[in-house]
Amino acid sequence: MKEKKKSPTLYIGLGLLLIVIYQGILPLLYFGIFKNLLENNNFWISNIIYMGYYIISLLLLIIIFHKSLKKEAKEFIKEPKKFIKIGLSSWLKGFLTMVICNLIIVNIAGGIAGNEAQNREIMTQMPIYAITTMCLIGPFIEELVFRKSFRKAFKAKYTYAIATSFIFASLHVINGFEVLTLANMAKQWTQFLFLIPYGSLAFFFALAYYETDNIFTSTIAHCFHNTLSVLMILVVA
Repeated sequence: MKEKKKSPTLYIGLGLLLIVIYQGILPLLYFGIFKNLLENNNFWISNIIYMGYYIISLLLLIIIFHKSLKKEAKEFIKEPKKFIKIGLSSWLKGFLTMVICNLIIVNIAGGIAGNEAQNREIMTQMPIYAITTMCLIGPFIEELVFRKSFRKAFKAKYTYAIATSFIFASLHVINGFEVLTLANMAKQWTQFLFLIPYGSLAFFFALAYYETDNIFTSTIAHCFHNTLSVLMILVVA
């Protein structure tokens, strides 16, 4: 008997549910538990607690996707040059597009994206947590949440790339608002222009994953981009 195929709508729902858990439910519960410790403003405790959230998130995602991750890890180890080449090639296209868009949008918005500004501030306050999560753990989590969870929901390559890059970019822009209200978003409407550079990079990450059907392709590219960004911030600082 053939296994009944699951509806694409179901996979979209599961992907969105995963985002809600990762971005909403899990941090609410986790940081609620450690609220008192974070209020002490201890450097080491803050770094460890924030890193703990990302580690737990990653472990949960690995458990959810463990079968396919095991298969893809074996494929990646067998031919690493193939996946790295495709990943970095896609990153370069996305990076160049992102830079061009940013050069135009920064002048219109009068500054950098709110999410980027927050990341720079976090790096000064909690450098150990920031560097570890931005360069390694964070990209892997985001590739699983925003890319892998939606993979079976779309058959067409470009539909998949556009849809997932829009979701990815939207969450990054929304996270950039210090106060998430309609009035504040209307006041800072230019922040939504950053959907374009965030989305362009995510679009090429999605294509890299789609073409290889291996999440480590886009993860390598994502880690490389974030590491480069962190190094640039450190040099400028």
